[in-house]
Amino acid sequence: MYTEEKNGLKLLRFDNFKNLMGLVCAVSTRRGGVSSGAYAGLNLGAGTGDRLESVEENLALLCAALGAEPARLERMLQRHTANVAVVEGGGGKPPDNTDALVTNVPGIPLLALSADCALTAFYDIKRGAIAVVHSGWRGALLGVYASVLNVMKLRYGTEPADIVAGVSPMISAAHYPVRADFMEKLKAFYPEGADKRFLSLKDGLHYFNLREMLRSQLETLGVKSHEFMHLCTYSESEMFYSWRRDGEKTGRFGLAAMLK
Repeated sequence: MYTEEKNGLKLLRFDNFKNLMGLVCAVSTRRGGVSSGAYAGLNLGAGTGDRLESVEENLALLCAALGAEPARLERMLQRHTANVAVVEGGGGKPPDNTDALVTNVPGIPLLALSADCALTAFYDIKRGAIAVVHSGWRGALLGVYASVLNVMKLRYGTEPADIVAGVSPMISAAHYPVRADFMEKLKAFYPEGADKRFLSLKDGLHYFNLREMLRSQLETLGVKSHEFMHLCTYSESEMFYSWRRDGEKTGRFGLAAMLK
């Protein structure tokens, strides 16, 4: 991971995307932007309670920093699903009940948003196709990564071995306590060894490691080239919005990706 200051924004970039000339990708932070109060900085979430005018201006600032056209920006109404939308035009009405976007059309910036969940970019280096994915624990258990790869294979012939992936900062296990009902769900999907692989016990509380679950899923699916940004959205309060830290009245950071 490396950082870039552009147009007053602080962006995070993936090292493994650095020399891939066909792709533009960045993770935003809350540095820069025009939002104020609880949303101060570069809030990209329109459904957060922030002024819509501020959100649109922030989105335009991000697009300018990436060399993208705001009018072609493709968003989605995320619902913690494994549903995938194929984008062919860009800039239309955001698809509802959707947590991943894929395209092979250059010049269309795809955007996923988070306030603790993981955001992932997939780039098929052989066929020139990309995806952006939003995944918390629900999306992970539902297999959103597998859904994305299936759609990319059906549409473009993508093979996991040809994917380069980058995964954004997310909430760390140290700040992710879970209750018994969550552990029951986890063990239903991972009946053998889930407690040892993705849960830790400290002072009588169990903590969930979303990062390790997603890493395990990528490896199982055959995506060997991947990079995780090891920053915690909860603890880095000056850089990231966090739902678990701040509650519902908080903004969203984003991962944007575009084919050149």
